[in-house]
Formats: sequence, C-alpha cells, structure tokens
Amino acid sequence: MTLIRKHSFIRRVKDISISGTLALAILGNSVLLQSCGSSDSNDDEDYQEVEVYTKGVKTFISETSKGQFKITDEIEVPADSSVAIVTYLDGKKETLSPRAVQALIDNDIKSNPSFVGQNNNLSNALLFGGMGYLLAKTMSPNYANYRPDLNPKMSSSKDTTYRRRHHSGGFFYYPMMSRYYSTQSAFQRANTVHESIGSSRTTTYRPSGGRSGFFRSTGRSGFRG
Repeated sequence: MTLIRKHSFIRRVKDISISGTLALAILGNSVLLQSCGSSDSNDDEDYQEVEVYTKGVKTFISETSKGQFKITDEIEVPADSSVAIVTYLDGKKETLSPRAVQALIDNDIKSNPSFVGQNNNLSNALLFGGMGYLLAKTMSPNYANYRPDLNPKMSSSKDTTYRRRHHSGGFFYYPMMSRYYSTQSAFQRANTVHESIGSSRTTTYRPSGGRSGFFRSTGRSGFRG
C-alpha cells in the first residue's frame, strides 16, 4: 500500500453540500478503494518524514548501596518492549517504562542540574545507560547534550573524562559512562546493544498534523552514532 494524494473526490462531495451521512452511504465503497489504492507520487503537504527505531533495550539496574545504582546487564529487545527493571537493597523490584524513565530523568535534570553525571543515583544510571541512549534517539533528543557517545563536541574534548579509545567492536569506551555499569564486560555488552539500536533506524512517512493514516517505510536505515 502506497501513499495517496488528498481525497479530492471527497472534497468535491463537500463542495456540493451533500450531507456526510448520505455521502458515506453512496460513496463508501469508492472512498475505501481510494484509501487502499496506489499513487505514483507523494503529497508533501499531507505527509511528513519521521525516523523510527525498531530495536530497544531491557536494562537491569541494582542498588549497590543506599541511593547508589549500577547497571548489571542490558539486552536487545523490540522497541515497544523497552523497559528498565530496578532492584533495590530491600529486594523490591520496580519496572519502569520509557515514559517513566523520561519523567524521572527530566525531573532530576530540572531540580538538580549540577548533579547530572556527577554521581550514581538512579536517574544518572538511566540517563547514561541504554534507556538514556534510546530516549536520546527517540523521545528526548536533548539527552545527547549529556552523553559523549552522542555529542561530537564532548567526545573530542581534551578533558580526560571524555577521552575515548577503540575496542575490537569498533565502538568507544567513555570512562565517565562506564562508571554506571557493574563490570567492564557489562559495559562492553551494552555498547553492542546501543549500536544495534542505532542501526535499526528507518525512515517512514506519516500524515502531517498527527492525523491517522497509512505509514510507509522508505527502506533507508543505518547507524548514525
């Protein structure tokens, strides 16, 4: 199914003042066929280009001491299955959706901006882990301002905090970010997951103005950091 032009036939019905009920009764089948039909050209006024990431992350975080957290593991999942599972010192477990993670991080950035990246509280573990990476690519692009792996200015900084070095997988190590992982091997595995998320980017079209309608993938995808 391909993108279609504006429904010019429906507009003509409106112009001659046929009631909506009568038009639907008379023209219902024609409208349905038009919606499912094909067209050789796209209408730029109707559709806008959007990026979609098909892969996401499940992050496991444990409280190591009161108020201090470490990421113990991250695994690749479908984007709509992304979640953070937090285990507290008392054994309680909490499951956080991307929206919940976004709210927690945003609240901490707003109330304690000077502590972003300065300690191992829960919001920092989320921001500098896989969930923060996914949100920076999708719902919260401003998170890239805090992550050296997504910010060229930070990654080229002379500050040793942001110095990078290659590993065999072609990704970068950032000492500032690895502090949020329980082990170096967990950090290495996470980098592979992050790379996979980035590589799952694809470009699609959707009706402008948030209206419902058909989507179509252009087939273009690739990792952009």
